[in-house]
Amino acid sequence: MYSISNKLEFIESIFGKGILSSNGKNFAVRCPICAPSDRNKKKLAIRTTDDAHHCWVCGWKSYSLAPLIRKYGTADQLQTYKTVYKPEKSSGEITEEAPKVTPLPTDFVLLAELQGSKHPDVKAAWNYLASREISLRDAWHYRLGISQDNRWRRRIIMPSFDDEGELNFFVARNYDPYDKRTKYDNPDDDKYGIVFNELNIDWDKMLVICEGPFDLVKCGENSTALLGSDFSPKSRLFSQIMMHGTPVALALDGDMWNKKTPKIAKLLQQYDVDVKIVDTREIKDPGSSNKKEFKNLLERAITPTWENLFFDKLSSI
Repeated sequence: MYSISNKLEFIESIFGKGILSSNGKNFAVRCPICAPSDRNKKKLAIRTTDDAHHCWVCGWKSYSLAPLIRKYGTADQLQTYKTVYKPEKSSGEITEEAPKVTPLPTDFVLLAELQGSKHPDVKAAWNYLASREISLRDAWHYRLGISQDNRWRRRIIMPSFDDEGELNFFVARNYDPYDKRTKYDNPDDDKYGIVFNELNIDWDKMLVICEGPFDLVKCGENSTALLGSDFSPKSRLFSQIMMHGTPVALALDGDMWNKKTPKIAKLLQQYDVDVKIVDTREIKDPGSSNKKEFKNLLERAITPTWENLFFDKLSSI
């Protein structure tokens, strides 16, 4: 068993001289992300009980020091941290308040349990799923459902659950071609504070990242959706990828090939993440393909380099 002084000396060997708070609960060191050379800026606050930490300048936060040591330390230091100093379990969240989660509609019911129903809304929902080549198994796996609530009626609802099986988000897709409402609707909850579909993710395997929830149905079972095309280093998804060293396959929509895709790939590569990019230009987006087509594209995914991204962008001009 190590002493706290030994652990603080180990942290200082990586991040430089630190300052221990008067109550001994927090240890402040320079942030290697936003202040790599300024040892006077000790804005990375590390909680001594469980290593949860947060930079008050750049916003980086995580529940383990492993991502930062993997990037800014040595392989030996990372191994020492994992075998000697890493806490067995975090004692709590970094922030005091848990993110707000809007509950599912009270009358939410799984579509898989309504198979064969003659209700017009149910039949229309199944017809839409069939048109997207989404099967009964998919409906079970992604827990697709419907509601008769005015806001969510005539929409297919896909809930998302965190790694402990608790609801953390949901989206609703309009399937009625005559409905003038927006294509997607979802609660105004913090999507950056959650990982969509986290319950189904194995962080030790390659993770496919797409834009929309109906894209990930085609992307394989180890996938997640950004719920848009933005990917923030302050998001929980980014933190989890860093913590686990998860390899990533980017499968954004085809029109993002020369826009967001290279930016996100570059961001991940800066943190030594193994990144591949899936060329979706010929299928428009993963949701427009079938699983076999996407699997073939995934097998041909490339490791991005500055040269191939540059020439791809040049050829599009």
